[in-house]
Amino acid sequence: MGEAFKLECDACRYKDNMFVGIGFAYMSLKSIASFVKDCKLKQRIEQFMEDDSVTYNAYDAVFVCPLCRGIQNELYIEMQSDTSQYKHACHCKRCGALMEEANFEHNNVQTAVKAS
Repeated sequence: MGEAFKLECDACRYKDNMFVGIGFAYMSLKSIASFVKDCKLKQRIEQFMEDDSVTYNAYDAVFVCPLCRGIQNELYIEMQSDTSQYKHACHCKRCGALMEEANFEHNNVQTAVKAS
């Protein structure tokens, strides 16, 4: 079961709801492919669906940009089979940098990103 977090910043008045974890939509690659909008990712998922040896890990995650400190709530998905492996990379919509996953512990955001 997933969790929802409400993010608020007093300095810039940013407010957003972030969702972390899995739900029923993540129970199969077919259901994940049904809501993915990125054509390349959808195609990659469909390729793995054809392989009987596939295992995967997928959930909603919060990502933080190490350059501009932007925050995005995106799908995390990693798939493996006997012949192939794939891990989806999340890129910042503001600056294009590779984002890092944020971890939530006791309602505090913990990231590997160093403050600038």
